[in-house]
Amino acid sequence: MKTAVAFLAVIVLTVLCASSGMAQKAQANALVADLSKDQIRVASNFTGERILLFGAIEGTSPAGASDVVVVVRGPSENFTLRRKKRMAGIWVNAEARTLGPLPGYYAVASTRALADIAPVSERAKHQIGPKYLRFSLVSQTPEAATPPASPGDIALYHDSFVRIKSGQNLYSVDPSGVSIIADRLFRAELTLPSGLPFGTYITEFFLFEKGRVVGYQTGELSVTITGLEQWLRVTAHEMPLLYGLFGVFIAGLMGWGVAILFRRV
Repeated sequence: MKTAVAFLAVIVLTVLCASSGMAQKAQANALVADLSKDQIRVASNFTGERILLFGAIEGTSPAGASDVVVVVRGPSENFTLRRKKRMAGIWVNAEARTLGPLPGYYAVASTRALADIAPVSERAKHQIGPKYLRFSLVSQTPEAATPPASPGDIALYHDSFVRIKSGQNLYSVDPSGVSIIADRLFRAELTLPSGLPFGTYITEFFLFEKGRVVGYQTGELSVTITGLEQWLRVTAHEMPLLYGLFGVFIAGLMGWGVAILFRRV
């Protein structure tokens, strides 16, 4: 009798463990996503590129209240901003603040407004939205007696940075950029403008239900320069002597050509 009870307990425990493992597996596979291309080559005639981000979602709630948020982040850099100050009727550059690291490109697309998808705490946790990008004050102007930056000053510089990047079409938030088809498939299109920073971009896909993340997947997108521009860039950084000699040669060639032209005229 005791043996039968023990055997039954082992079976029940095994079934529970298997169910738990299946649930975890289903949770891990709640979101499957990909990009239409994983590399963008930038040449001299590059005017922008559109990429398609797509995928499928599983385990949606019966009410169909699932939301998808797509985030694309460019390589992180430090950025220096200067505050303008009016002196004797003239606007001049005052103290400078360097913020970073911050992505040189940042885009968010979602099925609806982010405030309707998740609370502030959840968005801040995953840095969803330019407002919630984490950064630090890297340095400040050493020359003058610049007072330490207050939280208000840091917020002001951050808002200015986001405004500048948005004006350059490098920062964007599209609250209707993701479409869900038949409660299973989703798609989003992003336009990558000219002037993109080069490097590795991180793509993030979030599946939200009732204000919390229930599925997540990440990937990479490479933005590289090609052609003569690539050769000049590599030469300038890795072979500066050759780059300088090449510049002198081009300048001399152009000067010789102009001299010949005017001599004929």
